[in-house]
Amino acid sequence: MKGKWRQNLHIEPPEGWMNDPNGLCFFDGLYHVYFQYSPGTPCGESNRCWGHYVSPDLLSWKYSGIVLEPDIPEDRDGVFSGSAVAFEDHMEFFYTGNVLEEGDFDHILEGRGANVIRVRSSDGSKMSAKEVLLRNTDYPDFCSCHVRDPKVWLEDGKYKMVLGARTKDDHGCVLFYEASLDGPFEYKGLLTVPDFGYMWECPDAFSIDGKKFIALCPQGTARGDLKFQNIFHSGYFRDDDGVLTDFEEFDHGFDFYAPQTFAAPDGRRLLIGWMGIGDDSYTNPTTDLGWQHCLTLPRELTLGSDGKILQNPVRELDSIRKQAEKIDGETWQGLPFEVNAACFSDVVSVSISGAEITWNRNDGILSLHFTNEEGYGRKERKIELLSLDSLRIIADVSSLEIYINGGRYVMSTRFYPEHRQVRVAVKGAGAGIAALRLNDTLVAIGEALIDFIPDKKGCEFYEVGSFSPAAGGAPANVCGAFSKLGGRSRMITQLGRDPFGDIITRTLDNAGVDTSCILYTSEANTALAFVSQTTDGKSTYSFYRNPSADMLFDPSHITAEMFDDCYALHFCSVSLGNFPMKDAHRAAVTIARRQGAIISFDPNLRFMLWDDRDELKRVIWEFIPCCDIIKVSDEELEFITGSSDPDEAVPTLLCGNVKLVILTKGKDGASCYSASGNVSSLSPVVKAVDTTGAGDGFIGSFLWKLRSSGIVRDDLSGCPLSVLSGCLDFANRFSAISVQRKGAIPSYPGLSELNN
Repeated sequence: MKGKWRQNLHIEPPEGWMNDPNGLCFFDGLYHVYFQYSPGTPCGESNRCWGHYVSPDLLSWKYSGIVLEPDIPEDRDGVFSGSAVAFEDHMEFFYTGNVLEEGDFDHILEGRGANVIRVRSSDGSKMSAKEVLLRNTDYPDFCSCHVRDPKVWLEDGKYKMVLGARTKDDHGCVLFYEASLDGPFEYKGLLTVPDFGYMWECPDAFSIDGKKFIALCPQGTARGDLKFQNIFHSGYFRDDDGVLTDFEEFDHGFDFYAPQTFAAPDGRRLLIGWMGIGDDSYTNPTTDLGWQHCLTLPRELTLGSDGKILQNPVRELDSIRKQAEKIDGETWQGLPFEVNAACFSDVVSVSISGAEITWNRNDGILSLHFTNEEGYGRKERKIELLSLDSLRIIADVSSLEIYINGGRYVMSTRFYPEHRQVRVAVKGAGAGIAALRLNDTLVAIGEALIDFIPDKKGCEFYEVGSFSPAAGGAPANVCGAFSKLGGRSRMITQLGRDPFGDIITRTLDNAGVDTSCILYTSEANTALAFVSQTTDGKSTYSFYRNPSADMLFDPSHITAEMFDDCYALHFCSVSLGNFPMKDAHRAAVTIARRQGAIISFDPNLRFMLWDDRDELKRVIWEFIPCCDIIKVSDEELEFITGSSDPDEAVPTLLCGNVKLVILTKGKDGASCYSASGNVSSLSPVVKAVDTTGAGDGFIGSFLWKLRSSGIVRDDLSGCPLSVLSGCLDFANRFSAISVQRKGAIPSYPGLSELNN
């Protein structure tokens, strides 16, 4: 139930409350999105922190933790909104430190501190000491205590900054500041317009094609039928030599506020907003699940022929759109998907479950309204639209983003259908529908168990004094490695209803692994494995699984939905014995291959689990031709192929669908073989403390690097050797860090540690 309404394409909080996007930038090969965050409370009662997501491609987002918290007197009541400036070797963050004095204050004219604070970071996560740049006494005398949300950028070798403000006589304005790279910020003036709200917050200043704009969120404007329909809204002015004109709302839907723009490396101006709003009458049922709100998809901003800003989803989204099919009246489609409509009649209707978009040429009104309770209090939003030329709708699991007339207008809303398969109906238009599948998830199937790690190594089993439990199992470890690097992963297995099953689930959750496909049974216990180690850290195992819960996983539990976003399916041989889990593997391979996923197989031989070694070999060869990637150790090569000579053995493995064979050689590194040739990579020289899960970490990090390099299944046969060499180097570095620490998943490094 916890995963219900979790989205595939949008950034959401892992738990708790999310609001304004902050610090948007591109640095060190990654897009960085920070956000206002109240962890542990889905209604936002706790002090605001900054949470952090990163992505290499604006599609796959990885939560990397809380990076800023209230911990000095000048931000004791919240780390409020702000921005980032990315330099070549570091990032600088500017934010509002919120302070609420105790006593009988109105917190408007007195009793509130709003401090501009700067921190620095070399990796986007570890922050320097905080530096207070501006306090209330540094702002102009006409300002109230409400001055906040610094947006800072570099221009002509200087810092430029805008701040949102409320004057003492209740007028909103934007304050401008400048500073040299080593000097203080100085006030340079303000921009305002009469009778347009009492407070302007979340300001932004940017240019598109040489035209200047000031974006902001005015509070206190009167709500209307066709304009300013939400209690709070956001939009932009044209900035004509310091004169603000032609205010336009960014979004006319139910859920949009506090947007921020930033520049992509290729020069595009991108925008991300908060898909939420405060203090309105409608609600979000995810509060009962422990979290609330999301951010919009990143949008590209361009100029239309009328000089207005056009917003459209970033072009990266095109890479995950599947083959479109014509909608002829009504169909059913699994979320997420995209609807594109054109060739409109005089009366148009597009329904997605309980959300309906209608347009009538006679009255010139486009309406977004709900026909059932899926809006949770959301009723209707409207746009005056004399002509309808195009309609593009991005439907995620619990949100809709509607782009009208090439992005001239946008409407965003949350909605909460009970099922991921929803009814779609189109009347009065020609339309196509296409699934959106972000095939970035590593799915692993097989055993998840508890490894008991000894307190001594290089001794007999009876000499061990104690064992410490740690979550393990090769497929689970591979998921852990992939997720700790920033990827998405999903584990398919079955655990016992016992404390060991709880430990495994908690460990995987903490590593960012999707555990929604893990089943639990009282028919058998969670598998256990006691590990003994030689002086160089190599492990041998004593298993307790006769049977264990994972062995009883039934193939009837395998569904196509588990693989909707699957980049690669990984499995090993431990769960291929003569029990139900073997048939579940067959079903998983069939579905994943049909979905276009890479099939990865690490035999990972555990002879003590097999009464007949010939049967083990037969089963391995049964599955090898079904796979695209085979990973074997030098010790396993001879058993599987009958030869220890790679030149003789590897060609026998390049059979059936197999396109890559990865041969790992411990401290001597690894080699990769394909039809194009082979490459090798040496492992860094380190002192191994514990090799538990090292091979799993290797293949997990190899697959992550392969995916981040843009390689999909159809690319494997002709994959450049330089790319494969880079993947081997990356995986060797990953494993070299891992073996210097105890355990498997807890020993795996994150991307920032690996890069450093």
